[in-house]
Amino acid sequence: MRSKLHFLGLFFACYLLSADYCFSQDIHFAQYTQMPLATNPAQAGTTVWIRAQMSYREQWGSVTIPYRTFGFSFDQKFRKRWARQIETVFSQRKTLFFQKVSETGLGWGILVLKDQAGTSQMGTTNANLSLAYQAKIGQNQMLSLGLQGGLAQRSINYNDLKWGSQYDGSNYDPNLPAQEDFSKTSVIYPDFGAGLLWTYKKNERYMRGNDQRDVYLGASISHFAQPSYSFFGTTETLYRKYIIHGHSLLGVDNTNYSFTPTFLYAQQGTAREILFGTLVRYMLKEDSHYTGYVKGAAVSLGGYYRYQDAVIVAANIEMASYSLGISYDINVSGLKAVTYGRGGFEITLRLLNPSPFLYSNASFNK
Repeated sequence: MRSKLHFLGLFFACYLLSADYCFSQDIHFAQYTQMPLATNPAQAGTTVWIRAQMSYREQWGSVTIPYRTFGFSFDQKFRKRWARQIETVFSQRKTLFFQKVSETGLGWGILVLKDQAGTSQMGTTNANLSLAYQAKIGQNQMLSLGLQGGLAQRSINYNDLKWGSQYDGSNYDPNLPAQEDFSKTSVIYPDFGAGLLWTYKKNERYMRGNDQRDVYLGASISHFAQPSYSFFGTTETLYRKYIIHGHSLLGVDNTNYSFTPTFLYAQQGTAREILFGTLVRYMLKEDSHYTGYVKGAAVSLGGYYRYQDAVIVAANIEMASYSLGISYDINVSGLKAVTYGRGGFEITLRLLNPSPFLYSNASFNK
């Protein structure tokens, strides 16, 4: 039994190190809508004035040293397109609310990603700047074009690796030479991408009406120049990565419920990822328009399916400008013989300014 598990573990490690799988392991998140610039640079400066996210993902810890991914994203509109206003009503109470001034114009963002994998501590660190322009193309529609560019570093630690040449025929001997070239442990290369995003918003976000229709559809391309990232000076290059994605917020009229369906298709070389699912969102309360002391809140539960890989259970809690998202991948592919279904854990923190509970008109003003 022990030898069988050892064999399965060895098979798993070889599978993860194969070229095709490495391409599919281009940094990604289950809660991809919470890390928008990692999916499409055209999303820089959309939705609200300021948006910041942090994500952490850990997977495959049941069979090897965990693969860990960290992400930080910040984006902002170049000019503040929200105006804070005070309205005095007959009772002399003051109502605070946010009104849209303009949704069109430039947005910018910063994306930092770090991934570390397995015994070799194979790491990838990306730092990118995104720039996007949003233009109104209809009463309720907007089209965005985004560009992204930055630097990436790929690194490896050979110290804990074992090589076939270090087996003397029956046992492993660390004193035997590895007969490998360890002269280069880091590679730095430029990286570029671009994307398009179509946005549709209609109706108002009142708790008593709840008839909003927010829809986002986009496409992007990463590693546009197919940079070389080999440690050995070979012609090994990154395949371009193509993504088609969409998500929406669909209110159920005159209830506290909404649905947030999501899908993503990614293709990189011969590897692909297909993810789809939805959360059910329940609005607990709206922001107080009079005192400002009562903060809006909502909770979401649901899940996603990553085709031929994992079932993902997810939850999200929103309170005023902040939200906390948690998800877990339950592995259902052929690797479950090794992982026993234990895929990956992910947690995301997000800040929006102003709070999404403060404004009500969901269409584009300008």
